[in-house]
Amino acid sequence: ELQGCMVDSLEEWTDVNPYAARPFGDRPVWVGYDPAHTGDSAGCVVLAPPMVAGGKFRILERHQWKGMDFAAQAEAIKALTQKYRVEYIGIDATGIGQGVFQLVRAFYPAAREIRYSPEVKTAMVLKAKDTIGSGRLEYDIAHTDITKSFMAIRKTMTASGRSATYDASRSEEASHADVAWATMHALLNEPLTAANGQPSKSILEFNR
Repeated sequence: ELQGCMVDSLEEWTDVNPYAARPFGDRPVWVGYDPAHTGDSAGCVVLAPPMVAGGKFRILERHQWKGMDFAAQAEAIKALTQKYRVEYIGIDATGIGQGVFQLVRAFYPAAREIRYSPEVKTAMVLKAKDTIGSGRLEYDIAHTDITKSFMAIRKTMTASGRSATYDASRSEEASHADVAWATMHALLNEPLTAANGQPSKSILEFNR
């Protein structure tokens, strides 16, 4: 399914100029951010939402930030708000992400605070699975790290063993799925039923 998301963006996205000061002109984008937990890199994604209901999302930029403190990461997000017309920012503010969230909110008060729970994670994975399964996500064919990031996410049980949740497999290459989580934080801005009015019934891992 993920292979179907990969396109030659320079060829197919005629409305995007990655070399311009404003690559997407004055059209809106959504930003998702996943903080660096110990040893991981932080992930940030710029997502172009569909022009029409049920249309395609496009990952215009993805970033992995290693060894950057809260202020530097917030500044990098601020730079994106100057480069694009940012309509939404979704940030995992659980634990360590709270520091970046507070700094981002200072210049972007509407930033959405996402607090993780098994239910929230499941809803995000469902939404992403539905979007990918419907052929509604595109990213550049060279960005294989996005594919690896999604494939690192596995269904697991919570510590209590009472409910299922999703976590990244600990592979250095996939950087603990930070780009995938960042993408999901951006996708969360679209309701689950927005594509076709029907909620998804699928709840599988991405690598199935």
